[in-house]
Amino acid sequence: MLSISKWLAVVKEDSKVFCLVHPQRGLFKYFYYPDFRAVLIFRLSQLFYSSRMTRPVSYLMTMLNDVLNGVWIGPRVSAGPGLSLAHPRGLMVNPDTIIGRKCSILHRVTIGGPQVVIGDFVSIGAGASIISNVRGRAYLTVGSNVIIGAGAVVVKDVPDCCVVVGVPAKVVKTIKPEDNWFEYMTRLRIHRG
Repeated sequence: MLSISKWLAVVKEDSKVFCLVHPQRGLFKYFYYPDFRAVLIFRLSQLFYSSRMTRPVSYLMTMLNDVLNGVWIGPRVSAGPGLSLAHPRGLMVNPDTIIGRKCSILHRVTIGGPQVVIGDFVSIGAGASIISNVRGRAYLTVGSNVIIGAGAVVVKDVPDCCVVVGVPAKVVKTIKPEDNWFEYMTRLRIHRG
């Protein structure tokens, strides 16, 4: 069972990443941008799913997220702290998916198949698809510090520290771990002041 204190710590980290992406001051941004709303409803569904008594509520939260934000990410999805769902419309995530810490997922992304594992500090571009179970393979792993380009179709494992693009996705560049999306946003925020 998920404890309230652990859940609050994860939501706090999600909020910090949201504030990094949207540095404007004030509370209005939490209501205006759908990113935080979608993540918060997803986290609430996880909290309700952790207790057998409230499990039906978790599925209602998933449906609410679908109606309000166009996001289908069920309570069984395991996502690390610092999840960012920028422009989240059209997001579909298989219930068996494991997403690492501080991952950014843009709109119209599909993560499908039985067992997809996504590492830490991964950026998934708009319209990308990550599909396991292609040609009988029931699992797929995306390494940490990876950038998946917009529209890419990932059907094979992706190593750490690289950029993948295309259909099917291929590695086009190797990057340093500090060149991930989160570190870039942190440097940008410091530079802008």
